[in-house]
Amino acid sequence: MLSQQKSDRELLSLSGKVFSIIILLLVLSYLAFSHFDGIKLLGNSNIQNVHNKMLNVLAGVKSQWLIRGQPTQLKLDWRTDLNQDTIQVSYVLMSKGGWPVPNETNVAGCRQLIGSLLGDSYTQHFVTELDINTETCRYIGVDGGSISYQLNSGRVIFLTAK
Repeated sequence: MLSQQKSDRELLSLSGKVFSIIILLLVLSYLAFSHFDGIKLLGNSNIQNVHNKMLNVLAGVKSQWLIRGQPTQLKLDWRTDLNQDTIQVSYVLMSKGGWPVPNETNVAGCRQLIGSLLGDSYTQHFVTELDINTETCRYIGVDGGSISYQLNSGRVIFLTAK
């Protein structure tokens, strides 16, 4: 009888430990999924930041285009390193309305355009597509969010993945 009580006690202790482990795993899985959702939101805000930067750069480019007498090609100077005076110089073709257009109407031209506007490092972070029918360069982020740049109007559209 004593061995039966001892076995029951061990069984209850073991089932309590198993139950505790299951609860711990449930809590950890909840935290993990909420953490990964937070990473998705962080990636989404990253492309949103790029969208805001692109809007600001396009406004600055149009301003420079107007100041310089509306040339067909505009020289852009970007500092690429804060510690040194390294400057990235690029040229963009300008439309008659004052927005940048790619040198070539293909994916490479769209990639070159965003590299000229935002810096070469941005060409690595996006999948670039071109829709010839709507004349739109589309830059798709890792999370599925995208920035569309309409070549015929200079309009920038930000779309989220959800």
